[in-house]
Amino acid sequence: MQKDNYQYVLAVLDKAENGPIMQEKDFDRHQIYGRITELIKKYDIRWDRAVMVPADDALADRVFEAGMELARETGLYCLDTKRRMIWSRDELEGVLSRAAKQVVIGTGDDTVTIAARRPDDDARVSVVGGAYGTPVPEDLFVPVMLSYAQEPLIDFIDNASLTTTYGRPIRAGSPWEAVGCWQEAELSFEVVKRAGRPGMPIGCAEDSPSAIGELATTTYGAFRPTDWHHASFVSELKVAYAELTKAVHYVHTGTYSHNFYNPIFGGFVGGGEGMAIAIVAGMVLMKAALGGVTQNPGPSHAHLSCDTFPPMIPSQAVAFQGLSRNTNVLVSAFARPVGGPGTKDILYESAALALASVPSGIALMEGVQAATGRFPAHVSGLEARFTAQVTHAAEGLSRREADPLVRKLVEKFKDNQKGMPIGKPFNEVYDVETVKPKPEWQQIYEEVCVELEKELKLKL
Repeated sequence: MQKDNYQYVLAVLDKAENGPIMQEKDFDRHQIYGRITELIKKYDIRWDRAVMVPADDALADRVFEAGMELARETGLYCLDTKRRMIWSRDELEGVLSRAAKQVVIGTGDDTVTIAARRPDDDARVSVVGGAYGTPVPEDLFVPVMLSYAQEPLIDFIDNASLTTTYGRPIRAGSPWEAVGCWQEAELSFEVVKRAGRPGMPIGCAEDSPSAIGELATTTYGAFRPTDWHHASFVSELKVAYAELTKAVHYVHTGTYSHNFYNPIFGGFVGGGEGMAIAIVAGMVLMKAALGGVTQNPGPSHAHLSCDTFPPMIPSQAVAFQGLSRNTNVLVSAFARPVGGPGTKDILYESAALALASVPSGIALMEGVQAATGRFPAHVSGLEARFTAQVTHAAEGLSRREADPLVRKLVEKFKDNQKGMPIGKPFNEVYDVETVKPKPEWQQIYEEVCVELEKELKLKL
C-alpha cells in the first residue's frame, strides 16, 4: 500500500470523527430535501417529460454542477458518529482528477477492461451479469450462477445470496456470516471453473451484510483482490462504519471494489430532477469516501423498488451524461426491473434502461436484479444475456437516436409495473441439470429479440 493512499484513508476517517454533529432527521430534511429543492431552481434542472433520453449537454453540465455543490455543501453523514463528513471543492476535484480512465480486473485470459466513455460514444461497454444478492437456496447457487458465467457476452458475474449456510440461518454480525461468505466463495470458484473461466472476476461477498463476511473472505484461499468487492452508501448520502471498514481493508489488500448508492425516487430527493442531482453527488462522494474503481447509483422507486419506472429513466440518463462529460469516473447502470424471469416485461424494462444509459456514456452495464431482487430464486442468466445484447447494440447510437426507441419500449411495460409481473423462479424457467432455458422461456426471449430487431432496428 502506498503511503499517500494510507494518509488519504486516515483523512477520510478523521472526517467521520471530527465533522459537525447533526441529528439524522435534520440532515434528511435540511441538507437533502431542502438543499436539493434550492439546487433544482438555482441550476434550472428540468426537461421535457416526453423525452426519455435527454440530449442537452448544457443541462447535463448543470446537473453535474448542482451535484458537485450538493456534495460540497451537504457532505456525507456518518451514521455511527452522527457527524457530517465534509470535503472542499478542491478536495473533490482532486479526487475526480485522480480517477483512472480504465481499470483491468480479473486474472489471466479472463481479465476485463472497464474504460471511461462519453455520451454518444461507440466504445465498448463492459457487462456484468448476476443475481445481485437475490436469495437462493444452497442447492441452486451453482446452477443459478453458472447460468450467467457460461454466457460469452457477460464479462464477469455478481453473486446471488445464500438463504442458508449448511442449513443454518446467516445472521448479520455473527460467525455464521463468515461461514456463509466462505461457502459463497467456494461455490463461486466451482462456478467459474465449470464455466471454463477461472480468472473471471466475481462480484462479492453478497452474504456479507456487515463487514465481517467481507473481511473474513478477502484473504488467502477465498475471494481474490482481483474480484469485484462491494462497499456502499445508505440513502440519502449516508455511510456506516462497516462500509468504511471495508474500504480500509480494500486499500490495505490492494483489492478492487465497487461502490453503490440508491437514492429513493419519491423520498427526500423528490422526483426525477432531484434524483439526478443526488446521483451525481453520490457518485462523487463515494469516490471520495470509499475509493472504489467503479460507481453505481442503483436508484429505487419508493413503492415499486425498481429503477425502470419511466420518469426515473431520463433522470439516470442525464446524471450519467453529466458525470461522463465532466469526469473519468467509471459509472455503471444497473437494471432492476419489476418484471421477473419468464415474462416479456423484464426484457422490455432492461432494454429500455440499457438503451438510455449506453448513449449517455456509462462504462459498465449491470444486470439483471430480476423482480427487484426481493423474490427468492427469481433470477436467470437469459435476461442478462439479452441485456448484454442490447447493450452492445446500443454502442454508437446517439442520444437522439436512442430516445424514440426507449419511448417505444416504455409503452410496452409501463402499465404493467404496478401489477408486479415477477415471473417464475429459476427452477421453473431453466433445466437445473443442463443449466439451459426451458422451451417456454427460450421462446419468449426469441420473440422479444425478433420484435426489437424488427420494430427498433437493433442488431441483437
